[in-house]
Parts: sequence; structure tokens; C-alpha cells
Amino acid sequence: MRTATRSVRIYPELRAAQVQRDSRLTPAEGWFFSRNYDLPAADVPEHFVAMTTRSAMRAVARGDVRLLEVPELLWARELPRTVAVLVVHKICTRGPSRRVFYAIENNDPRRALFGMRSLPKPAVTLALALVGGTARLLVDAIAFGSRGAQQSYEALPFLRRVRSALIEELPGRPTTHVPGSSGRRGAIFVGALEARKGIAELQAAWEQVELALPGEVLTIVGDGPLSDDVLTWARGNADRRKVMGRLPHARVAELLRESAVLVAPSRRDGRWREQIGLPIKEALAAGVTVVSTSDTGLSSWLAAHGHLIADGTDRALSDAVATALSQPLDPQAVVAALPTVDGRIVADRWLRVGQENAR
Repeated sequence: MRTATRSVRIYPELRAAQVQRDSRLTPAEGWFFSRNYDLPAADVPEHFVAMTTRSAMRAVARGDVRLLEVPELLWARELPRTVAVLVVHKICTRGPSRRVFYAIENNDPRRALFGMRSLPKPAVTLALALVGGTARLLVDAIAFGSRGAQQSYEALPFLRRVRSALIEELPGRPTTHVPGSSGRRGAIFVGALEARKGIAELQAAWEQVELALPGEVLTIVGDGPLSDDVLTWARGNADRRKVMGRLPHARVAELLRESAVLVAPSRRDGRWREQIGLPIKEALAAGVTVVSTSDTGLSSWLAAHGHLIADGTDRALSDAVATALSQPLDPQAVVAALPTVDGRIVADRWLRVGQENAR
């Protein structure tokens, strides 16, 4: 058995954003089981290695992986493979080693694991205890990327005994100039045009905003199964409803810098609940006022820093959007509230070396 010397991160599905962020993380091999459509094979760096479940188990069984970062345990589809890898690593690794994961799942553990299925209460209780017990026995550290995630995981039995830290996944404070309020106008939605992203609720709410603030414009960026419905709706008031379709990332960034408000009205759907929301992170880095719901894990941070959380009714959403458009936060204050280093980068350092205050 070899002495453990390697550091490995496991990605169930490797995405372009993860590859782009990799250079800012602590050096490690990246093992992935599939590749997302947004990442061409030619763009995968050499230290990312395509794996099957069997090849990953064999590699871990060699005993030379010192630090193993696995997918979070409330990722239901990945849970059996994740537990198997953790067990093999625990048994086979020689010398000092660590098993860690980064957590942003903020759904109720029952929903995260079982969706809307109705199962006997004793079976659910046992399953939750097994997941919590797995963490207690096999995991050395957990970094929570949001307070919502922390609350979800701490509802599991035994898990509070695992060493953990809350390091919210906020963007790092931008080093380039962020435009002020002058010249910014309107609201923007960025995301998939599907029910769980709240696009239908936004359409209904925006009709009320138009009555209160007839000069404001809503820009919708993205595509999806509801694209035709959204386009038809937009034609009903084309001067105030702009549907842009899918755009390059650089163009989306430009639109955010020109916008006063981002509306991200996602709502939970079965075992899915908005974890962080990339558009929210990018909007904050651009100095944009955010209107969202409590279904993002960052909702408590957003509310504490002057952004608006609207839950329950279309009226609540329309009132929040109208308020944000009438009284947007100072863009400089929005970015000043951000940490100096991206929260995901800080969490990575903490998982590896325990630097809890590494900001």
C-alpha cells in the first residue's frame, strides 16, 4: 500500500465554469464521470481525468490519495457512488488523510433525497440517520456555501459532530470599476425559461410593475421550454418587455452592468431548490440590486444587506421589484459588502488546510 500523497476532487459532471475556476483553487487532480455540453473535450486540461465508477474505486484503493473531496452527500443521484468511494478511501489509505466535501444543497433533507415520494416514516428516519452517520464516520470536514445549506445538513442526525464552517459562496469584490447608478435602468432576468426558475411568476408580477412604473423595461436573457410562451407574452408590450434569448457570457455581463435590478424568483420543485444562483453572484459583482425568494441559499445574506426577498404571491414579487427599481441600492455599496476573495475559493482553502478566516 502506497503512502498517501495525492489530492483529488471528484466532479460527477464537469462543467466549463469548474474548469475556469480551477486555476484559483488549491492544486489537485480532477476526476469526472461525465462532461457537460458546455465543455468541449479539447478544453479539458490534462490534470482532469475521465473516470468510471470502477476506475475511480481502483484508483482510491491504491491508497495514495491523501485528500479526497467528494460530491456533497445530499446529492441523491450520486450518493451510492460517493459512499462507496468514501468507504474504500477510509479502508485503503495509508498515513494521514482527509475526506471532505463542499455543500450548497439547501433543500429539506427528506426532499433532497426522496423528492415528493411518500415513504414510511421509519424508512425515512433510518435513511437520514444513515446519511448523517456516514458523514460522522467518514468525513473530516464540510464547508457550507450558504446558511441555507448549513441548516439543511444540520437537520441530519449526527452531522453537527463533523467539523464544519459556514463560508458563503459570494463573489469576490471586483478589482475593476463598477458603474454607478447613473445610466443604469430596468430589471433583468437571467436563466432558463422553465417553471422552477419562476418565469411565469415574473411575467404576472411585471404586468403590475408596468402599471406602477410605466417607463421601466424588463430584459429576459435565456431560453428553455417556456421560450415560446415568454416571446408571445413579450409581444403584448414590446417596448417594455425585451426577450434576448441565450447570449454569450460577456454580453450578459454587459447587460448586468447596465441594469438596476436582477429578478431571480426561483421556487422549489420536488427535490430541486435553488442552491446559490450564478446570476445572483454575477449581479452582486456588478453592483446590481437583487430581488429573489427564500428558495436561494443566500436569501438571508441578501436580506441582511438590503436586497429584497419576495415570497408567497405575485403581488409580493411585483411590490419588491417596483421598490427595487424605485430605490435601488448604491452599486458601490453592493460591491463593498462582498468579501475580498470569492467564497468558493476561501472554502477550498479551509477544506484543505483549515484556514477558516482565509478571506
